[in-house]
Amino acid sequence: MDQQQINGLVAAIQTTVPGMVTEWNTKKLPQFENLVEQTFRQYFEGRQTQEKTKLVAPILDVVFARLMKTQLTDFVIDEGVGRDYCYGTTPLESKITLGQGNGWVGNGYAKTPWHILMKFSMDDDGHIGEMFATLVDLDQCQSKWTAPDTSSNFSGLTFLTEDADQLTPIIGTVKHNSKYLKPILAKKNS
Repeated sequence: MDQQQINGLVAAIQTTVPGMVTEWNTKKLPQFENLVEQTFRQYFEGRQTQEKTKLVAPILDVVFARLMKTQLTDFVIDEGVGRDYCYGTTPLESKITLGQGNGWVGNGYAKTPWHILMKFSMDDDGHIGEMFATLVDLDQCQSKWTAPDTSSNFSGLTFLTEDADQLTPIIGTVKHNSKYLKPILAKKNS
């Protein structure tokens, strides 16, 4: 991707993510509660964060893709092994987490180097109050997805401090946290 394409993608993500959060908080969350016939809090009582991520991330992803396509005419859904979208001729992998840690979790398949990584903080009632988004070309990083092990096909991605200059934070920032970078989420404006 050239710098002009990167700038266009960054601008679109910067507009899209807050809109996606607003749509989740005002429309999708009530629809979810209607579908499961209980409050978000009741549905997820006693469940771990990854259970929320498994159910909420696909909904957020659909909204993200729809809103991105209104910003960029050459942004298309192109799901395959190791990619979710295509921007022009560049395949993109998207990862969304509600986890509080420093990283992201994915399946163990090889992925395209260009990643859109998003992290959200959600309260017990399901409202997103903070968000983080970054763009990164993993080919330029020392950090890589871990290899799956014999007990699961999941891999993890956490960024080393040496990769700080390779991340393009779009919403929020990153902070050096010993050996790893820590995503710092930005508060959602009301």
